[in-house]
Amino acid sequence: MVSASLAQDVRGDASRGERLFKDLKCSTCHSVNGVGGKSAPSLGGSGYTPNTMAGAMWSHVTAMWQAMDRAGIKRPQLTAQQAADLYAFFAGGFNPDKPGDAGRGRQIYQGKLCASCHDAVETGAPRLAGRPEGFSSFSMVSSLWMHGGGMLSRMVAKNLQWQQLSTDEVGNLIAYLNTKK
Repeated sequence: MVSASLAQDVRGDASRGERLFKDLKCSTCHSVNGVGGKSAPSLGGSGYTPNTMAGAMWSHVTAMWQAMDRAGIKRPQLTAQQAADLYAFFAGGFNPDKPGDAGRGRQIYQGKLCASCHDAVETGAPRLAGRPEGFSSFSMVSSLWMHGGGMLSRMVAKNLQWQQLSTDEVGNLIAYLNTKK
């Protein structure tokens, strides 16, 4: 079993994050410290944690994808390290999240319909149990950007709506996923 704290140990580099913010065209819509676009929420600030970033991206990714498509911006692929670098730039440091509750995470995993795909063989969704490196906010952001389009397509085919995730829900999900063997 991987502890939540071990999985969250990835630290980002703010300089790399700033370059990524520009290179990936995030700054077209978003701003950080008043610099950048104004058509989407400003990122970072006090109290901005890795789970805050993951929850916000997860909850609003479909609107972001639509805006990117309209603007002709290619959807980036992000590694967990790149997500950590972006976070370091947005937050100006590292603000740790409080530990999640695995029991609540299990309820969220079931209630948000994650299990209906990730625990079913025939869906094509990856199994989430037994991931040796564990889960973190940054790996969730990476998975969203790398595989979210396919996930959205499968959800649309099943007539399911994209699920929203709060900061606390992200933390609880991570705690639960890190207990799955």
